[in-house]
Parts: sequence; structure tokens; C-alpha cells
Amino acid sequence: MQPAAMYTLVFVALVAVAIVVQLIVHMARTDPRDSRAIAERELRLNTLQPGERVFRMVSVFKRPAIDYFRATRGLLVLTDKRLLYLGLEPRDLLAAPDLPPTFEERDFPLDTLVHVSSGRTFFGIAKAVVITTPNEQLKLGVPSAAWPQADLIVVGMAVRHDRAVQQRAQQRALLAKAETQRREAEAARRKAKFYTVRRGDALGSIATIWNTTPDKLQEWNHLSGNKIRVGQTLMVRPAL
Repeated sequence: MQPAAMYTLVFVALVAVAIVVQLIVHMARTDPRDSRAIAERELRLNTLQPGERVFRMVSVFKRPAIDYFRATRGLLVLTDKRLLYLGLEPRDLLAAPDLPPTFEERDFPLDTLVHVSSGRTFFGIAKAVVITTPNEQLKLGVPSAAWPQADLIVVGMAVRHDRAVQQRAQQRALLAKAETQRREAEAARRKAKFYTVRRGDALGSIATIWNTTPDKLQEWNHLSGNKIRVGQTLMVRPAL
């Protein structure tokens, strides 16, 4: 090997080692080891709504494409009201160490538009919880030791999703039935109304009952006078 080529390879190797060392130091300084404790405290103090109950909680991490090696670590929480992601963002390398932590918070309703499944992230190495909505897909990596808890969240969300689908189908069926009944009632209201003459009835009394006049009853039934007979069918209101 030529000396120039050998020196070039040595220089490239030294630069690569320096970059790796800087990356390791950078990750260690910006990724707090107590991220779960910090996220749990933020969850209890500022995130949960009054009376909101936590069913499941698991440690997760997210690696944004723009800064893949600085993971946002936090919690994925299933409550009785929503699915919540609370991530502790890594500190800036140049920021003061006493600055308060910053969080990324996302919440997803328990409805038919949110689908949760298992998947992979971090080049397919780590297991992940995949949250899919009509507008986006969020992948949250899960440590191997925490996957059983994450799997319970996936299963729980699947059960809630199926339940929401069933409830939505039932609501649609009820709305369709109510609309059919409304249309039938409207059609019945618009139909002409008829009355069968009983003993003791007179044209005037029938007109009073049906909020009309004897003249109109005569017109609608082609009567030449006020004489009517028992059993006779009279139109008392024309079709609308």
C-alpha cells in the first residue's frame, strides 16, 4: 500500500473514532437516565385531568428523523379517557443544566379513527407501538423488558376500537330507524284524513272536531247540503 493511501486511511479512521466518541458523549449528556421518573411526575402533576384514571403505562422512546440519535424518552399511558404519549425531550448540548425539562405531549381519543398495533422502529431492531390516525402515524419504540406492558396496551386499544366500531354501528342503525320513522310520520301527516260518521254526528260538529268549516266539508266531499248518514266516510282534511 502506498504511504499516502495508508495515511489517508489512518486519518479517516481517526476522524470516525472522534465522531463516534463525540456522539456517545452527546447522547449521554442529553439523555437523562431518570427520564421515566421525570415523565411520571409531569404526568401526575400537570397532564392527567381531574378524575382521570390510568389503566396501563409503559416506557417508550421516539427517534425523530431530523435527529435520530437523540431519542425523546417518556411514557405511553392508557387512561379511561384517552391514549396519551408524554415524551421528555433531550436537553440541548449547549443549554444550562438547571433549565426545566420540556415535554412533547400527544393524546388520542378512544374512537374508531385511532388504530394501535405492534411494529418495529430503530432500523427494525426495536419493537414499537404504532399509532395510526387519518392524518399521521406515530411509532414509539419500547424496551424489550417493557414489551409485555406495551402489548397489553395494544390489546386494550384493539378491544376499545372494536367496541367503538360496534357502538358506532348501533348508533347508525338507531339514527337510520329514527329517520325512517320520521319520514313515515311526515308522509302520514301529509296524507288526506277521513272520518266515518257515527250516530249523533252533524256536519257542524265534525267540522269543529277537525278544525274546519261545514262549507269546506261540503266542498271536499261534494255534498249538496248538510245531510250525512251513519257509516258515511268524509274527507276532513285534504292531502298536503
